[in-house]
Amino acid sequence: MRKLSTSVLLLLSLHAFGGGHVTGKLDPAEKTPFNAKWMPDKYYQAELRQQAPWQRFLQRNGDWWVMFNEENRKPHRAFGTPIMVNGASVEDKARNFISGQLSDFRIPVSELVLAGITSNEKHHFVNFTQVHNGYAVLESRLTVKITNAGEVIMFGADVYDQIQAPASAALNANGASSYAMAGIPGTISNVQVDNNLFIFPIPKDKSYEFKLVYKVNVETIDEDQIPSNYLTYIDATSGDVIYRQNTIQHFHHGDNNKTKKRPVGIDVTTTGQVYTTHSYNPATTEILPNLDFTISANNFTTDGAGFSSTGIAGPQTGTFFLKGDWSTVFTNNVTPSFTFGLVDGANAVDFTGGNIRERSAYYHVNVVHDHMKSVMPTFTGMDFSLPTNVDLTTGNCNAFYNGTSINFYAQANGCTSFATVGDVVYHEYGHGINDNFYTDNGGNFVNGAMGEGYADFWAFSITENAVLGYGTDNAVATDYIRRYDQDRKVYPINIVGEVHSDGEIIAGAWWDTYLNLGSDMNHTLQLFVAAYPGLQAQTFNGNEGKAYTDVLIDVLQADDDDANLLNGTPNGQAIVDAFYLHGITLISNATLNHTSMASHIENDPITINATLSLNFPYTDYLNAVKLFYKINNGTYNAVAMTNSGGNNYTYDIPSQPIGTVVSYYLGAEDINSNLTAVIPIGAEAVDPNIPYFILVGYALKKTDDVADFLNELGTWQTGLVSDNNTTGDWVATIPIGSFSTAGDTSTAVQPYYQHTPAGEFCFVTGNAATSSDAIGTADVDGGHTTLQSANINMTPYTNPAVTYYRWYINNPPSGANPNADWWQVSISNDGGTTWVPVENTKTSDRSWRRYAFRVADYVTPTATVKIRFVASDSTHLGQNLDGGSLVEAAVDDIQIWDNVNVNEVNEINPDGFQFFLTPNPSKDMVNLTFELVNGGDVQIHVSDVSGKVVYNEGIKGLAPGLRTTRLETNQFTNGVYYITITSGRVVSTRKLVVMH
Repeated sequence: MRKLSTSVLLLLSLHAFGGGHVTGKLDPAEKTPFNAKWMPDKYYQAELRQQAPWQRFLQRNGDWWVMFNEENRKPHRAFGTPIMVNGASVEDKARNFISGQLSDFRIPVSELVLAGITSNEKHHFVNFTQVHNGYAVLESRLTVKITNAGEVIMFGADVYDQIQAPASAALNANGASSYAMAGIPGTISNVQVDNNLFIFPIPKDKSYEFKLVYKVNVETIDEDQIPSNYLTYIDATSGDVIYRQNTIQHFHHGDNNKTKKRPVGIDVTTTGQVYTTHSYNPATTEILPNLDFTISANNFTTDGAGFSSTGIAGPQTGTFFLKGDWSTVFTNNVTPSFTFGLVDGANAVDFTGGNIRERSAYYHVNVVHDHMKSVMPTFTGMDFSLPTNVDLTTGNCNAFYNGTSINFYAQANGCTSFATVGDVVYHEYGHGINDNFYTDNGGNFVNGAMGEGYADFWAFSITENAVLGYGTDNAVATDYIRRYDQDRKVYPINIVGEVHSDGEIIAGAWWDTYLNLGSDMNHTLQLFVAAYPGLQAQTFNGNEGKAYTDVLIDVLQADDDDANLLNGTPNGQAIVDAFYLHGITLISNATLNHTSMASHIENDPITINATLSLNFPYTDYLNAVKLFYKINNGTYNAVAMTNSGGNNYTYDIPSQPIGTVVSYYLGAEDINSNLTAVIPIGAEAVDPNIPYFILVGYALKKTDDVADFLNELGTWQTGLVSDNNTTGDWVATIPIGSFSTAGDTSTAVQPYYQHTPAGEFCFVTGNAATSSDAIGTADVDGGHTTLQSANINMTPYTNPAVTYYRWYINNPPSGANPNADWWQVSISNDGGTTWVPVENTKTSDRSWRRYAFRVADYVTPTATVKIRFVASDSTHLGQNLDGGSLVEAAVDDIQIWDNVNVNEVNEINPDGFQFFLTPNPSKDMVNLTFELVNGGDVQIHVSDVSGKVVYNEGIKGLAPGLRTTRLETNQFTNGVYYITITSGRVVSTRKLVVMH
């Protein structure tokens, strides 16, 4: 089954359409010092808000909200009650605001250089950058947002007042070029180094480290003939790669000074056959507007309706070219043309030169240009003839924008020419809009995910269709590249470090905004254009969380009608709800910290504690921290946790009897009843992830840790006759990890470690030879594979429960058909004849997670109970790579538990005592609870599996009764231990598992 196919590596450069039959791939050459899933430090944010600079600002200006840049200790984004400022110009007003209101924040005013001013019907965005000692400071921006009435309603100060960088470079430009080329895949075709030096601020724990760097662009061609352009910053002292991103160079605007002639004579109207959507729909004859032609060395261009009145008397021969004001088509460096006999009066000229792919590309460039001008009439950055290359033969299944042109490969390898697909053309042109709009407004469109998301927005803002890329497959009309009406991408769970995939988060938020506004695209475009000058994408890769939240704030301010977000906006609910569907909320940067417990004693309240990490102003949008819990196999109870001081929350789940399984998860709810910051991630979903589990009043009876220490459940069966997979059989082995990005454990697909403390083995679905093998090597292919237990006799137990740890993934960023395959766990009490589902989910969790259930909630415990685990790679012919997903699963530490028997020791030792351990497994401590019948001295010792005593303690003169003593287990390494309590003639031992 196909996994990664060279025939379908669609548009993998940064400004490519991306994702078609696959969702894209991580570029191993890229590097960033930024954390894409960064969340604010709630304590430090609170500290900065309480410091004098912000407090004095509030005293002067009233109710304002702020999120600080924690590294420079200045407001990253602040907004609130409008502040009136004076000045002869918008720039003067901004500078007066900075000098008058922000002096406490140590703004380097003398180093601020105006980058640009962008205005719309409501606001002016005034943007400054910083130049220090003659060096431009990267990632520097001070923005002031001013209303037409002269009121400041938002500002952000990502500038630096304590820059310590080398005064000069140790490397020269040629040396920097050599370092920039190292480690880049593909064949290097060109290297361009900027002889200017820049200062690069690198975030370090609550501070910045400043590097003097060279900027180098390295152009390559990979094995599939896909071009890349790596923007690379090289440390001018050490030669280290500070940052590398597969990006583009910006346009140099073309000349558009043609004079259009409209005298009397030969009149021309130009048309041509094109695909107005894609090649599966019939071609139609459409106007070809803005088209160049010549008559007797006289140059003419038709207008937007394809019309030109030449004033030249006929008959004449005209030569028509597939180029004009906004597009120049090339195939093999030649622009299609043809000649046509012209007479006086009207001439209907049907362009028959070239082919329908070339005409379609030309037509769609004009459509998207006119669409863009209709919503941004004053923006002239794309008012030039964009080179449009068609039928490239250096690759296939691709289209891309490289900064100087848009490019479409010829039909081949199962793909059509994407020049015939309208929304692909719109997407690639959208990259040009993004780049040039930012350039014209003093910025740089840097962030890759924002670039892909916004290019998609430009495409579906024309088609008003949630599906992009219909018509790209040469055999299946319904195949597509991306869609926004299902399987929403959500922040931060779906941040994977691949720009096309991550871009679906912000693009999806805009699509759902459109739906929530009553499918009114004009209204949606008004908000988009008003928020666009916020330049949210002027941030390096790895800062998506901040960028997405900044977009939401700018959209709300675009919707606002009184320059004050505190009292809401006319369509705020629709906007907030749409962004919430993608995890972008006014509290989307919230995180909850919680230490889960594995077990608890019976008949005692279960205290759940959590700490909320959420900075002002977003705390004003918090409604409650919620706990969701259920007992055994019941339904979830939703309760608001109690604030116990500061950012701490608590709730006591009512006492539960012996033999109870409690499952739970937590989340933060905003004032619109939207839930975010859910832990475990995805536990609240319709197809939920595993919650936390607590075993109440249970004692461990049997363990199978897969050949490490204990094998108490018999022989496991693999490779059942009913299995139909072609690869990926279950095997007990030392796992060999696989990674989307070599060496990056956060991109693990197959696990690279097992779960048992101090162990080595686990069950996995196949092993590759080495961890450097491609992901998908030896994964589950072509069907399902089963791991099944032997008969487990559960009749000796009162109320048995089963726990196990599992790893399951079906949606790595480079895998086709994500989230389509099932992980299934079932139980049987008749030796495997009939099965009852326990787990049945398509939700991945690429970590070791514990599942727990009571046997009696599913089947009656018998002597022939079996458990089975099934991982599957489903096949749906004709649907998105025929369903060939990347699927990996693993299982470890399957355990049987039963009710704690408080009389168990007395039954064995009538003169002895009761003895049980909680929690078990233990992380940092364990409570030893025992009851002396006659009182006396007690000796406690702990031994490891080899019999070595690792702890020994004596307690003298205890009176009769129940006693609990605490044993710190953080002194022990992970593993299995045996705790023995000796009192007089009585000796009792319990097994303890320590997991840090």
